[in-house]
Amino acid sequence: MGLFTSFFSFREPEKPAGKQETFILVGSIKYERRITGDGQHQAALEAICGPRVQRGVHRFETAWLVAEEKNPRDKNARDNNGVRVEIKGRTVGYLSPQHAALFRQQLSARGMPNAIGQCQALITGGWTSSDGRKGNYEVSLDLPAAYR
Repeated sequence: MGLFTSFFSFREPEKPAGKQETFILVGSIKYERRITGDGQHQAALEAICGPRVQRGVHRFETAWLVAEEKNPRDKNARDNNGVRVEIKGRTVGYLSPQHAALFRQQLSARGMPNAIGQCQALITGGWTSSDGRKGNYEVSLDLPAAYR
């Protein structure tokens, strides 16, 4: 569900399973924080957005930030605590290690260490050209200034 849809809809976006408390992060509608992802997340983004199109997509969605005890992307990480970004139940990437640490600190400071984060996301890209080239999807999050 996108930013404007969520304002005019009575349906709440589905939370990831097993988590109850929600920490809502509100940004300035600039979508400046790109998340890290790799090729494996392109399939998930294509499943969310549909087939690639000539002009690409510009799609607003609700993103969930889920703290993980082990970061499968980086087995050598010092703290090995990642924050997974989900959209519509699919993993689309991770917060950078520094932003993951900041997110976890904010949860702890608010007495909500097991909560999940909710913010708005913008998916762009996903284009295809007449000669068969394809552009990757990219996800940018609308997060507070502290995350920039």
